Amino acid sequence: MIFLYVILAYLFIVFVVIRLVVPNLGFKRKPIPKNIPEELSKTIDRLNTEATSDENYLELAYKYVTTKHTGGHIRTLTNFWKAFLDPLCSKSKFMHCAGQNYLLRTLLIKSGRFEEKNIKIVIRFLDFFMHQYSKIKVNGKIIDVDPWADFIGASIGEKAKWFKLRKK
Repeated sequence: MIFLYVILAYLFIVFVVIRLVVPNLGFKRKPIPKNIPEELSKTIDRLNTEATSDENYLELAYKYVTTKHTGGHIRTLTNFWKAFLDPLCSKSKFMHCAGQNYLLRTLLIKSGRFEEKNIKIVIRFLDFFMHQYSKIKVNGKIIDVDPWADFIGASIGEKAKWFKLRKK
């Protein structure tokens, strides 16, 4: 009976409390701010200039996020406090999946090439811990985008599952 209570407590903490407490992982989508840091605004302008298409812009934005930030299994736990940093201003190399997705979403929407309706945030409950990635609609096709999983070899179109890469 105690084992059942422990399991229920774990499920409640991991799947309810964490979503209520951790920014960008909640039950509601956090809106993109009207004003963003100047450095990020310049990056968006540069990526927009370099991009030859919307899909190419997505690739460049993904590369920007994954070059600037990385994920990590153990660091997700040991650096839990970094989930509370503002993803748009963070200088930390490590960033949680929710922060990386928020940064990517900001890059996409502020570029003028994508709208909120083109971006679906997916929360995986059946991983060891909750994990978040995005599904981006580009030119009529849906692309899985999981910048947090870049450190294990994910590229656009792939996402993490459990502790290994899951190819699309």
